[in-house]
Amino acid sequence: MSNTDEILDSLDINRLANQVGAPQSEVENAVRRALPALLMGLGANAQDTAGEASIISALDQHDPHLLDNQVDPATIDTRDGEKITHHIFGDNEEAVVDRLGGVAGGNDLVRKLLPILAPIVMAWLARKMGGQAQRESSAGGGVLGDILGQVLGRPTASQAPPQVHPDERPSLRADEPQQRTTEDSDGGILGDLLGGLLGRGRR
Repeated sequence: MSNTDEILDSLDINRLANQVGAPQSEVENAVRRALPALLMGLGANAQDTAGEASIISALDQHDPHLLDNQVDPATIDTRDGEKITHHIFGDNEEAVVDRLGGVAGGNDLVRKLLPILAPIVMAWLARKMGGQAQRESSAGGGVLGDILGQVLGRPTASQAPPQVHPDERPSLRADEPQQRTTEDSDGGILGDLLGGLLGRGRR
């Protein structure tokens, strides 16, 4: 299961659609675009030491148990979500909204969804981090770097590919494309779409 699907499974899409006033299928498509954008933005910011420290500090303010059951979007603090979104994207927030809106149901829908999804993403990340002790030990490329590195498609230390002798490498014909997972594909598409807009959030 991808990171996006894991978070999506915790959402009541029907309630979310009713809250933002859009068709359920359109909302689900937009959520599938917005969630990776938020995660990729966090991952890009975490590559900077100050950005990583800021994210770790912010995680303490978000309850990882929020995702224990399906999340009622009406209970989400959207003011907090607006702050999170702006911290993630910084001065590029409107540009990110504009590009996401082109593939995710329009700018208005994206603007409504991001402040709802951002606190949920933070709660998911807090749960992945597994508690304050692990968070504190994650500085300098630990747990946080691993989790967000996976989102960005970077191999972590525990995922480093084994050394393979040249003679043992499987052959790949020129007309046989390498397989990519759904998440890798989505991340690549979004990465191309958002270009250099990520990684400029506030520290």
